Amino acid sequence: MSRLGNPFAEWSRDFKILALATAGVGVFFGVQLTLFNNYIVDQFGIEPYELGILEGLREVPGLLNVLMILLLIRGPLPVMGGLMLVIMGLGLMAYGGVTSVFALAVCSFIWSIGFHGWVPLGQSMALRLSPPGNKGKWLGQLRSVESLAWLAAIGGCMLALKVVNYQGLFVAAGAITVLGGMALFLVKREPALPREKGFVFKREYGVYYALNFLQGCRKQMFITFAIFALVKVHGMPVETTMVLVLINQVLVTLTAPAMGRLVDYYGERFMLSASYIGLALVFFGYAVIQDRTTLYVLYCVDNLIFFGGIALTTYVHRISSEEDLQPTLSMGVTMNHIAAVIAPLVGGVAWYYLGYQIIFYAGSALAIVSLLVSQKVEPRASETQEVPVSDDIKVEA
Repeated sequence: MSRLGNPFAEWSRDFKILALATAGVGVFFGVQLTLFNNYIVDQFGIEPYELGILEGLREVPGLLNVLMILLLIRGPLPVMGGLMLVIMGLGLMAYGGVTSVFALAVCSFIWSIGFHGWVPLGQSMALRLSPPGNKGKWLGQLRSVESLAWLAAIGGCMLALKVVNYQGLFVAAGAITVLGGMALFLVKREPALPREKGFVFKREYGVYYALNFLQGCRKQMFITFAIFALVKVHGMPVETTMVLVLINQVLVTLTAPAMGRLVDYYGERFMLSASYIGLALVFFGYAVIQDRTTLYVLYCVDNLIFFGGIALTTYVHRISSEEDLQPTLSMGVTMNHIAAVIAPLVGGVAWYYLGYQIIFYAGSALAIVSLLVSQKVEPRASETQEVPVSDDIKVEA
């Protein structure tokens, strides 16, 4: 009864604070991703190759993630995570004074430093501060919190854009992100946590690294060019962009907890396979379909297939040792962003010479490759019906 009446009953104080910080991230991207493509077209008339350069530079901090973590793990995890969100928020606030594409690139680079430091730290905190067992469930609930905040931010954009303009909304969202980061300073510090390594690169985590690399290529292609194509090629106005993202976040918010539970129930390999099949179809549709309404539907479908990310996180949590977890997550982010730096640069040039469709054909092909690699994901003992083995043996298998 209590579980139905109060879904937060099992949350600890620290997990609630983490959820508050996660909501700040939701507000950040609810404004940044909703407005950014229309903003750069309306304000700067940006071209695809310029967007490719801008996005490639923004992803550079992801390449430096391992080096960043070497520094960040010297301090308490919540403090370092909070610091990253403060940097992230300040970078977005600086959009308020941007007058050139160069200045926009500098501000994007700043908030990207904070974001890419936050990703592995946030994942590690989510795994450690969440209640025991069913980690997919708790990660799904955090994703739902982020989506609710994203939803509220989109509503704010719809109500206030004509009043405060793009710049005012960027400043407000950045300030909320800063406050969310500062809240993490109140999380209880855990001195008993084992001393972690700066990075881990082991053969037994090779499938995790490979899937992160492929995800970086595929995801960055979609993030960079999907809405941009709707705006630049199909003429989608900012009002429609806000409605589209609003509908998308409603769907994500409603389905996030269930998606996390599905990962727990069916296992990572099955859910990863399902996500890659769906993504291959979405990318192919973007390449061949011209009807704008259908493309809107495909955009929402792509964003609903986020359970692949949850499955990757629970998978590495299952196969890695405690001391390897944080540095392995960090290495995964780095592998992801080696691809994410290259993808928009190559994509922008490919769009210029071969047309925008080539980007989405390539994304579909990458999803199929990911599907093949995901078959190497080590199944759970319950999926193989073998006698369970210890974590040490499982990691070395």
